[in-house]
Amino acid sequence: MCNFNLICQVRDGTCNCGKAKSGPEIIKPIPVPFTSGADANLLGTLFRIIAQQNEMIKAIAEQTKFALEKITSIAENTSQTITTTSSPGEEVTTSNQLQKILCGEEIQHLYSLQIISELQNPAYKERAFSLLLQIVDTQGNKVILPESLNFKVMLFTTESPPKLMKINTSGDKIMKGTIEAQGNSTLFFRKIAIKEVTSHFRNGCFFFVIAPKDANYIKPLIIESFVVKARKINDATPKKKMKLDEKEGLEVNSL
Repeated sequence: MCNFNLICQVRDGTCNCGKAKSGPEIIKPIPVPFTSGADANLLGTLFRIIAQQNEMIKAIAEQTKFALEKITSIAENTSQTITTTSSPGEEVTTSNQLQKILCGEEIQHLYSLQIISELQNPAYKERAFSLLLQIVDTQGNKVILPESLNFKVMLFTTESPPKLMKINTSGDKIMKGTIEAQGNSTLFFRKIAIKEVTSHFRNGCFFFVIAPKDANYIKPLIIESFVVKARKINDATPKKKMKLDEKEGLEVNSL
């Protein structure tokens, strides 16, 4: 019997049971080659994506900053205007209250201003009109003062307290033309143009005021509910020159 295999029938030792058998073949792992070029391209792509995102974030931040600056600028400009909607408890200014603000309490006026030409009411934005006035006494008679005085056209809001309007919602002067005049009997304001509509303001109107400078004995002219409307784009009416008749012109030249 074989010493290495119980079931082997060879007794003379000529069998192969005693020979060492080789084990199973070991499979060695195949190394994966390192592709440095592919990894470099991947890293480059990731870097470009991150850089693009940073640029987009920077652009969004700049746009947000610009928008905030624009909103702030608009808010500062519109802070000088009055919204047309108001609560029932808010007060408005009357012409008598405005007169007291301009002249003071219990002022005895010896003279006043009387309009000779027609005042356009409503007026239209940036459409010029002229105005001729004269100084009259308490009886309505025209007077000639011993010296010439300066008079000025002004616009006031109807809020309480009233606000003297100097600029419009765009930041420009609200009026152009002859808004200051000098005279001792007759006053001529030529080509007054208002560059704002009154619908942007409370009650949709202004006080139109002509007042003397440093002469409280002359009562200011205060026109209530003065309205300025927007000009119609399709207005086919021919533009008319604002002229006064020769008689009125002679009165102005005689000053």
